[in-house]
Amino acid sequence: MAAFLVAVPVTGCGAKEQPGGENLQGFSSMDEAYTAVNDVLGCEADPVGDPIVPMGDGIRLASAQKLCFEKVQIDLFADEKAFRETYQILSDSNQGKIHLVHGKNWMVVDFTEIATGQPSTRDIERLVKELNGEYVIVGT
Repeated sequence: MAAFLVAVPVTGCGAKEQPGGENLQGFSSMDEAYTAVNDVLGCEADPVGDPIVPMGDGIRLASAQKLCFEKVQIDLFADEKAFRETYQILSDSNQGKIHLVHGKNWMVVDFTEIATGQPSTRDIERLVKELNGEYVIVGT
């Protein structure tokens, strides 16, 4: 059963700065994104669980999702609007800090800290250099 994140109304003081993205790398398919992430992080062959599904206006925002590790997932987006809505939902989360690396139309999201209360042991920051991405910590 997949977990869902529901959009929360954005207030002026809680809104986070949106990510940049002019020169960031994009992927044309989940297979391409997964292969690139796997080459850097060495994803588990069959991680336990389901991705957390970002929802906006009752629809899935990610066009494709795949777990790399139990609490680390790859999200691919069909358009910039869905990407930005998901980024805002994660930024507005009050469940804890969420570490993520993103490119033009993808995110690798580490939910370890909000799921377990412990810092992640995954070094997703390595994706910044290898995949021309941007690392941020969102949520509170």
